[in-house]
Amino acid sequence: LWQPMLAVALRDDFVTGKLGEKYRSRLSRTQMKELMRATHITHLDEHAIVTYNGFDDVNHYYREMSAMGDYYDNDRKNSRIADVSIPMLVVHALDDPLITWKAVIDEDDRHPNQIIKTGKGNVLLLLTKAGGHVGWPLGRIPSEHKWEWMSTVVQSFAQSYTLAAKNNKKRKY
Repeated sequence: LWQPMLAVALRDDFVTGKLGEKYRSRLSRTQMKELMRATHITHLDEHAIVTYNGFDDVNHYYREMSAMGDYYDNDRKNSRIADVSIPMLVVHALDDPLITWKAVIDEDDRHPNQIIKTGKGNVLLLLTKAGGHVGWPLGRIPSEHKWEWMSTVVQSFAQSYTLAAKNNKKRKY
C-alpha cells in the first residue's frame, strides 16, 4: 500500500534532491528516464543504485548488501551463513518492500530450501506472507501491540533452543 508512495518520494530525492546532481552526472539520459519512471523500490534499486554503483544487476546488489547473501572473492563463492555455529532464526516477510528474501540465495535457484543446504543446518528461515519491513504490525491500531508478534516468535525460538539444549545434555547415548 505505501510502497509506491515511498518509492516516489525516494525517486524524487534521487532526481531533484541533494543527490540529483550526482546521479545526473553519472547516468545517461536513458538511465535518468528509467529512474524518473520508477514507482517501486526494486525499480529504484535497478535504475539508480545498481547503475550508479556498478553492480551487475539488482540481484547482485541484493546479495552483496544482504547479511546472509552469497558473495564472491577471487571468483570463489562464499556464503555468509555457511559457518553459522549456533542456531539462528531469520524472520522475514515476503511483502517486505525494501529487502527481498531472494537476496539470501543464488539466483540460479530461488527456492528457500536452498538456504538449508548452504550451511551446517543451524539456520532456520521463517518466511511470512505479510509483515512489511519492520515489526509485523497487529490489529487495526498497530501501535497498541508494537512488535508483539515478532518479539513472541523470537522469544519462543530462544526458549525452544534452550530447552532442547538442556534435554540433549540429559540424554545418554
